[in-house]
Order: sequence, then C-alpha cells, then structure tokens
Amino acid sequence: MNRQAGGDADPNPVPARRGSRVQRFVAAVAGATLAAATLTLTAAVPAHAATTVHTYAPTGVGGGTTTSPDVASTKYQVDVAGAPVQAVQYAASGHNFDIARFASDSRSPTITVTLPSTMINTVNIYPARYYPSSSISVSADKHTLTFRMSAAAGLNQAIVMVNGDSTNATGQPYLAVVNDPLEDPEGRPNTTSAPDGSGVNLQTGVLNFQEFAARYLAAHPNSAAQKAPAATKSSMAGKTVNGTAIPAGQQTSAGSLVSASSVNVRYPKVRAMAADDVTYALQAALDTIKANPTALNTLYFPNGTYVSSGLLVNGLDGSKLKGGKLKIYTGEGALLKNRIQAYMEAYEPAVGIINSRNIEIDGRGVFDGNGVANYNARSTGDLHDAYRSQHQGGVTVMHSSDITFNDTYVRDAKQWNYETHTAQRVQFNNIKAFTPYGQPWIDGTNFASGQDITANGVFTLGNDDAFASGHYNPSDGFTPLASGVWNNFQLGTSTADIQGYVNAVGAYDTVADDLGFDSYQWDDEDTKNISVSNTLNWSVGAGNAIRIGWNVRGYGATSYTLNNFNSLSPQAGGITMGGAPNPYSGLSVVVKNSSIDNSRFTQGPIAVSNGNASNTITADQQANYGYAPNPDGSGTTYTYTRAPIGTFTLDNVWFSQQKTNSSTLSGITNATLNNLRVAGQLVQYTGQLPLTTSGIGTLTSTYTAANGQTRNVKAGALTSGDTWVGAWSGDQTKNNSPDLTLITRNTGTGLMGEQYTTGSGDGKLSYIQFPLGSLTRAPSQATLHLTYVGHRYTSVPSTDTDQLLVQPVSDTTCTGGGTSCPVTTMTWRNRPSFTATTSSVAKSATFTLGSTIVPEGGGTHQGNAIDGRDITVDITSFVQNAYAANQSTLLLAVGNAGGTNHELRFVSSEGATGSGKLTNGTVEMAPGVTVTP
Repeated sequence: MNRQAGGDADPNPVPARRGSRVQRFVAAVAGATLAAATLTLTAAVPAHAATTVHTYAPTGVGGGTTTSPDVASTKYQVDVAGAPVQAVQYAASGHNFDIARFASDSRSPTITVTLPSTMINTVNIYPARYYPSSSISVSADKHTLTFRMSAAAGLNQAIVMVNGDSTNATGQPYLAVVNDPLEDPEGRPNTTSAPDGSGVNLQTGVLNFQEFAARYLAAHPNSAAQKAPAATKSSMAGKTVNGTAIPAGQQTSAGSLVSASSVNVRYPKVRAMAADDVTYALQAALDTIKANPTALNTLYFPNGTYVSSGLLVNGLDGSKLKGGKLKIYTGEGALLKNRIQAYMEAYEPAVGIINSRNIEIDGRGVFDGNGVANYNARSTGDLHDAYRSQHQGGVTVMHSSDITFNDTYVRDAKQWNYETHTAQRVQFNNIKAFTPYGQPWIDGTNFASGQDITANGVFTLGNDDAFASGHYNPSDGFTPLASGVWNNFQLGTSTADIQGYVNAVGAYDTVADDLGFDSYQWDDEDTKNISVSNTLNWSVGAGNAIRIGWNVRGYGATSYTLNNFNSLSPQAGGITMGGAPNPYSGLSVVVKNSSIDNSRFTQGPIAVSNGNASNTITADQQANYGYAPNPDGSGTTYTYTRAPIGTFTLDNVWFSQQKTNSSTLSGITNATLNNLRVAGQLVQYTGQLPLTTSGIGTLTSTYTAANGQTRNVKAGALTSGDTWVGAWSGDQTKNNSPDLTLITRNTGTGLMGEQYTTGSGDGKLSYIQFPLGSLTRAPSQATLHLTYVGHRYTSVPSTDTDQLLVQPVSDTTCTGGGTSCPVTTMTWRNRPSFTATTSSVAKSATFTLGSTIVPEGGGTHQGNAIDGRDITVDITSFVQNAYAANQSTLLLAVGNAGGTNHELRFVSSEGATGSGKLTNGTVEMAPGVTVTP
C-alpha cells in the first residue's frame, strides 16, 4: 500500500585592518544600522485550556505616523484560542505568504483559520513530521480549518498550505503562524521621558530615539547637513589593472546629490536624503551614549516608523557602559525601515554590528531592509549584480563579539537574512526573517564565519540556503581586482572606462574605510562551534537545506550541531558539504531530530564530501584576496591536501519523499546514520535511502526496533507499494492498497489461481513492488520477507501446511487489456496478467498455518494478534534478471500453493507503520527484500 509522506507523526520528537584614508562623508557631515497531510473531515480539535493571547500593535504606528504600511490578509481570518489575530500580506514581490504573528503563554494553542472565499480541499501543515492528517480538522462547509500547534515540535511557528503543498504555488499565499512567548516585562527599559524633552534620560540610562531624533533633525536638517563626496585621488592611481594603466594622478569624479527617485545611482552621485531620514540622528544618538558611559546604556525605539540607512553600530564597546552592555530595544509597533540606499555601491544592511562587542538587541519591533524596492532597478532602486555593488545583509554581525539578539524580527532583507563574519560568542534567540521573495542570495541564516555562534529558535522565509556556513568573503565580487569589475568597465580593451572604474573603486574604498577593513577581510578566522536548534525555514526557489564549507579559502571549520532543524521546499539539495577542501580533520557535523522536505530535489538529499583533493594558495591570494596565510608565517605559496571530515552524524532525521537518486558520502572518518525516516517510514533497508560511498573509515547505519534494540540497516529494499486483489464479485473492482494486510487464497484456476475469470470463486492475490535503484550490481542472493499474520477459518486445522508462490510480473500488461495497472489502482479486473508455472515461480519453505485466526473484513482484524513468523522466498534470479534488464523496480505477484480454505494474511506496509497500523504491527514487519552483494 502506498503511504503518503508525512502521514505519520514523529514517535520520538525530540587581522590587520585598513587605515582610514578618507572620512565617510555621511559621518563627517553629521559629526557623530514534509510531506503532505491530507484533508480530514473530523470533529473539532479538543478544546484548549485557558490561554493568554497578546496581539501586537500595528507595525509602524506612533510618533506622528497614524497608518501602518501592513495590509490585512484578504484570504485568511485567524483565531488563536478564541482571540482574533490579524494576518497581513507579504506581497512586495509576488505573494507567497500572509503572516499572522502574536504572543501567548501556550506552546500549543488551538489555531482556527477561516478562508471565506476559498473552499478547502487539502490542508498541509509544516513541519509535516509534527502535523499528521489526524491533527487537522476541517469544517463541514470546507471554509474553516482547526489545529493545535504541536508542543512536541519545539517550535514557535507553523506553515499552513491550503490547496497546495511544498512542491507548488497553487495554494499561495500560504499562511505563516508565529506564536512568540509572552514578553517578560522585566526585559523592557524604563520608558520615562527625559524631563527636558531631549530623549536623553541620564537617570534611567535610556535614550528615547523618537524624542532624540525629532530634536536632532530640527537642529540639523538633512537638507543642510548632507554634502556630496569630494573628488579624491584614487587608491588605484598609478597601477595597471588587466592591462590598463590607471594614470598616476587619477581622481574620482566630484560627487553630486541627485533626486531620491533616480534609478541606478552610482557613486559619487548620492541620492538626496528625505527630511525624515534619521541616519545622521542614529549616529548622533550612539555617539551620545558613548559620551555618557556611566549614565547611558539603552537605545530605545518606541512605536513608530524610522527610515534610515539601517541600524549601523560600528566601533562600540558596550562593556564600557553602565552595566557593561549596550541594549537596543524596539517597541512591538516600531518599524525601522531602510531607505533606498544612497547609491548602488553603498553598504546599508538593515542591522549592522561591526567592530563592536557586548551588545544586546531586544523587542518585538520590525527591521525592514526594503530589499525589493532597493533592487527594483526599473523604477526605484539599483542594479545589484555582485560586480556592481557590495554584499548587502539583513542582520549582519562582523568582527564583533558577545552579541545577543532576542525576539528580533527582520523582513524584506536585501540579501542574507541573518549572517556572521569573523564574529565570536553571538547568540540568536527566537529570531524571525520574512523575505519570501525571489531576491538574490536570501539565505535564512548564513554564519559565513565565526566562533561560538548559537541560534535557538529560528524562523526564516527566503530564496536560497536555509542554513549555510563556510561561504567566506561574500562581497569579493565587488573589489578593485575582481574580474567582474574589470569586465564591467572594459579594462584591458580599447574602450576602457577608467573614470567609471575609479569611481567604483572610490565607492568600495569608502565602505572599507568606514568598516576599518576591506571585503577580503570580512572573514579571516577559522570557524568553530556553530549550534543551530529549533528552526523552521522555507525557500521560494534555489538553495539547500544545509550547506557547509562552500569556499573557506584555506581557513578551517569544525564543530557544527543542528538539532530540530526543519527545512521546507529548498530546490537544490538537502545536506550539502564540499567545494574547497577543509584543511583540518577535526570537522564534526551532527544533525539530529530534524526534517528536510526533499520533494523538489532531483538528487539524493545528502551530498557530503571533504572537497577537492588539494588546494594551492598563492602568495598573491594571501596578500590581496583574503586567503588564509601560510601556516609558517612566510606568506609564500603553499599547498595543502584535503583532510577527512572527522565525524558526520544523522540521528532521527526525516526526509519527506522516497527518491531513486543515490545520496553521496565521501571522505569521512566516522559516519553514523541512525533512525532515519524516508516518506514517513523508518529506514530499515539500504534501498530506502540509497547511498554511494567512498573514502569512509567507518559507516554505521542503524535503526531502533520496536523492542528498543538497535539493529543494523539491512542491504535491500522496503516495498514501495503493495496491495491485494480479490476475485469475488464484490471485490473485483476494488483497489485495496490502503489495507493493513495482504491476502492470498488459491481457488485452483491456474497454479496461483491467477487464471480465474468468472463464477463464485473467492480467490485472492497480492502484488508487491520494490525499488531497485540502490543496487550497484546484481546481488548474489535476494530474499523476499513477509510477516505472517494468520488465516481465516477456524475449521482449518492449525497443523495444515502451505507455501507461498511468487512470480515477477509487469504492470504494463494487464488483465483488462490495457497497458497500465499500477499498485495504487489495480483491481482483479485490471491487474498484471501472467501465467504461473512450476518453473516460473519461486516457492517458500512449507509452513504450518498455525492457530492465529483473522476473520474476514477490512478493519475488523486491526486489533488481532499477529503470528509474526518471517516467511521467506528466494527470489535471487528475479532480482538478477531485473537488474540485467535495467529495471528501476521489481513487481511481484504473491499467492499460496494450496487448500481452497487457506486464506492467508500478511502484514502490508500500511499495517506495519502509521497512525492506523495494525495494533500489534511493528516497522520490522513490512514487506522487504534483503540482498547479499
């Protein structure tokens, strides 16, 4: 019987820096950023206990702003434990999601979703491993669904897809439900206003930015403060780039301020700032806190809207402030939104923590990177190719340490949602990122480099990798010596645009001067101790679930642990490791209690290797391109060979669908695969998760049996589909693939009863299909295993004996005269047609029928005892022939040899697993084939 993926809930949930040549002009002027759960019509979910639900204030309203930019969902009406919660549209570039967010004191509140204009035909809630079909109810009128958030999931979020699933956009907009914990009042700052209205309260230690910015802008209007960049000598003057000589005195062009509505603005042109742009005010506020370290320690954003170049904290040591930490707090209705950036090459992340330490960001406000508008070169923004601009981030922590984010929301990031570069001791707690658009490089979390990075509670919507690390120097595409930059300005040709080139270099140098280092120094340390837990991540397009070690440029990476990591809808791959080789053998990667939706993959869900055979790092790469220095300190060219991955462990990891493509494991000292599940079924046979391996020291592949014992995964395959068909007039048009047992009964017309056509006979045959994709050669031995349940008639002595008869058949030659009779639809009238002979069948050993009686009836046998004997049949020649014929599957007809009253039952795949399985069934009882190479 074919099982739908996700139908079974989880039973075990579980450096040298650049000197500043030129002051950044802005600062100078200011003087101071799984599987589908099918529709079930049932009674309501059990009543919820008393739950406190807190609905959030409208985003951006306050401080003179009276209207939120958020648009209410027209598709969903959401109720949480009896309280209405508004869902809002995320439709800036396509409309993939609506989002309902709230806070409550329950991790498992009852959620009711009404779709007034949509008829509910199917419902899928993700992660699918925690939301089987039985956990969802739909009203009789098919307009309301109800479910309880899963406490076992350990997540604050769930994704609801109505009339669609993770493989398509049919149901869009999907609904994301975010259930934050209630905010601890002790974590909020004292919001008492300063007596003088300045926003600076030296008694409470809090700077109220709304009040501060109003006074600051009144005294320093942007129209007077903003100046265009002056012409300066180029850092590339006197050098030759790709054959083009840059004149010794070459300067950048003199800058100019252009209309804010201009498109594709390139440095030194700069967009004129709006009157309410608080970029300068933000820097002045931070400077004020630094100037009063014994009195001030908190930057507070009340409800309201703040437009700026982003929250950039650069060069701030919170340990010098009162209490030893800078706290940044956003009220739940605060909206910190990025402007259209100053010019194409500017570096303006939504939040940038640079060269800083001891900082904590709290609150339920929203950081909005305004990424869609920034990259809309047709009407509002700029071109964003890597060779034209800096890498932009959502939340970026770079060259900083002891940083904590609590309950932080970011949306519409320009590129990666959350990222770290050469950072130490960073904690991300209950972070969210909503960028459900096809923007470039929208990773969920990308800890490119860092040490002791912890993320606990992560929900991201993006376009690329859900989690990535070891992707060093993401902004190296826009550097003076990058080949893309040369080509963009035609250097080395007769039409070289030298002025355009030096202007771009000027833009690059401006950012490098502001940061204190250039792009090649973003990531310049080894990476270790990365921990990510309790996450839900969705990807709109390309990307992997987990990608580690893409290009570490000679630096090392060790110690990754991902626990309860749940990735939905990535397209490129599942767990991907490799690329450039890791120089250190200590790399350990552990993924446990996790689920990866592989429904869109065209390859196996695992592609793990220790990279290319060797890597040569030249002196030029070390000196100019950010590669790891020669270990001997000489700076000369050196070569290292790849080291094996020390430990790779997958424990209790789910993959949503069965795929025929092999996964690859290569270059690992110790690999352990334990209690994996594929399409809702525990992996007991190698064919369920085909592997291609090389260079593995020790490979351990195990599962936990029903009795609690650890067993080795067997070489072979679990059935990919099974059913029985009946000759009795009432059975002839029925497909029984959902049944919990397989039945055989031979009425004597043909060796297996297969020739029966009309009359009063009650013959029964079973059909079982097995995948062969995991075979790399024809086996020397192949054995069919069926678990015997019992027989039908009490009048038949327990000492009677019988044998199983098995023959390979084709589902393209059918009794109904057609060319298609697959397991999922076959009936007695339309089933594989075959003739059994003594030479064409394989037989089991003779076995007694025993005393376990299973009465007639589809469901009445569910709670019956199971005999439990393993009945085996040698089918070596069948498998060898199928392999030789390059068949991807093997379909077997199964009958019994004799006795018209010998109606025998065996455990089907449905009977062995799932919430509706045989009461006494276990996963080991499912039909399988073991092989010996």
